[in-house]
Amino acid sequence: MTSKGRVVAMLVTFALLGCKGVQPTSAASGGDGGAVASSGDGSGAASGAGADSGATRTEYIKDPTLNNMNAMPVVIPASWRFQGVMVPKGPCTNDISEVFRATSPDGHSFAEVMPRVGWKWGHLPGDSGSQDGCLPLNQPVSAQQFVKFMANVLHVGEVADVPVPGEAGGSGVQTKVGIYTRAMGTVRFSNGSTKMKGLISVNLYCTHPAPAGKMGAQNWAGGGQSGAEQAPAAGRCTAVVQYLTAPENQFEAVKQLWSTPGLGRQKELDPWVALWSQRYAHQVQVETQKFIDESNDAFAMRQQAYKDQAAVQQKEHEEFLDTMQRGTDNSIANTQRAMNARSTAASDWVDYSLDRKTILDTNTGALYKTSNQITPGGAAVQVHGDGTPIH
Repeated sequence: MTSKGRVVAMLVTFALLGCKGVQPTSAASGGDGGAVASSGDGSGAASGAGADSGATRTEYIKDPTLNNMNAMPVVIPASWRFQGVMVPKGPCTNDISEVFRATSPDGHSFAEVMPRVGWKWGHLPGDSGSQDGCLPLNQPVSAQQFVKFMANVLHVGEVADVPVPGEAGGSGVQTKVGIYTRAMGTVRFSNGSTKMKGLISVNLYCTHPAPAGKMGAQNWAGGGQSGAEQAPAAGRCTAVVQYLTAPENQFEAVKQLWSTPGLGRQKELDPWVALWSQRYAHQVQVETQKFIDESNDAFAMRQQAYKDQAAVQQKEHEEFLDTMQRGTDNSIANTQRAMNARSTAASDWVDYSLDRKTILDTNTGALYKTSNQITPGGAAVQVHGDGTPIH
């Protein structure tokens, strides 16, 4: 499967779960997302979109990992259907995603926020380098470029840029370690015989291990314009995508509807935040203790291995010294025996030359010389000329 195919498969999987996307973007919501910004003079959604009454209701995205606890309220038009899910943090994203889709009564229009998606490039400190779960991008891109990327992934045709409300030129915000940019674009496509129009909104945050020089937020994400404005050689980007679509003749009314203040994603509920934070802190504590225990075990193993190696080396050294000592003792003994043999031969040679022999008085232990022609009497035995016994 190609990289593009993997991304499509990932988005289709979210669609089968009942939602396909991550958090919306509106200052009116009270959170970091909400209603879609309007850029038209639509006079109200068509009746098929269920907007004639203007009534709303509140639904909740629940956290299945905390006994389906309400995590985040979402305000939608009263007659629209709602689906929501909590998506865990991925290997290439830096936070969990509160995902939802709201569908019009006729099923032709919907507003959705997609799970956070991300990618990375270069060598990041402490990163394994694995690209599992990452988008097939290997460089920084601008938010507007990412809008076009998503349009290509969703197969929804060419993108027409739309100014971001409240931002002059979409310059974004630059921090010490990253760039935050926003972009919007409209797309057109066909759903069978129905002409459709959509709005893709992107919040993009890219971090890097070192400042990006003198670059502005917009130029940094686009790769820079001069030698002093080069994008960093390593970094990570996370994108939050919202998608709004409706039949083309209803699109402006639906967009106007979702631009109503208070509609869309709201602030996370404090009880859920407290419980989630408590669990996260516990997980960090467990992981930290696990790391400490593993480090201590590894240190103890290294210490024991050092002791074992030292003991082996000491034993080998002692065996070497013992071998050397035995060799020295044998050499001294052999030398002594050789000297004794030479001394005995010399003494016997002298006795023979003088026609003498050496006698040991076994009673007194005294040695004396006598002629070879005389046989000694009494307790006497013949010995070598140097007095050593004759064997």
